[in-house]
Amino acid sequence: MRRYLLDTGILVHYVRQSSLYQTIEANENLTAQDCIPFISVVTMGEILSFGIQQNWGQAKLQSLKNLFSKLVVLDINSSDEKLLETYADLDAYSKNKLPSNKLGRAITMGKNDLWIASSAKVANATLLTIDGDFNHLNGKYITVKKY
Repeated sequence: MRRYLLDTGILVHYVRQSSLYQTIEANENLTAQDCIPFISVVTMGEILSFGIQQNWGQAKLQSLKNLFSKLVVLDINSSDEKLLETYADLDAYSKNKLPSNKLGRAITMGKNDLWIASSAKVANATLLTIDGDFNHLNGKYITVKKY
C-alpha cells in the first residue's frame, strides 16, 4: 500500500485543479485503491488560513473541505510518545543541520513543518511537497518527493 502525506502547497494545487495537480495525480495516482493519502491537522490549519488570506470564496472553501473528507487526517493533539519523540529528534537534527544566515543566526525549520515531517515519519508516508523546507530530512528521517 502506497502512503503519502501531502504538504500544504500540494493541497493548494489540488483545490485549484492546476496543471501541477494534474501532473501529481498522473504520476502518483493518489486516488487509486492502493494509495492512502494523509494530511496533518497542521496542514488543514495552514491551508484554511491561506484560503482566507487569498479571499477564496465559499465554493473554493467547500471544495477544500470536500478534499479533506477524502484524506486521512493525522492529529498531533495527543500524547503519542512516538510522535513526540520524532518531533524532538527532527527539531534537534534540524537545528544542527541547517546553515546560518548572513548575520550568523541559525536558520530554523518552521514548527508547523516539523509537525508535518514528524507526522510523515510516524505514518511511514512519503512527503509530497512543492518546496525545499524538508530537503535536509530526505533519506535520513523521511522520504520527500518534491514537485
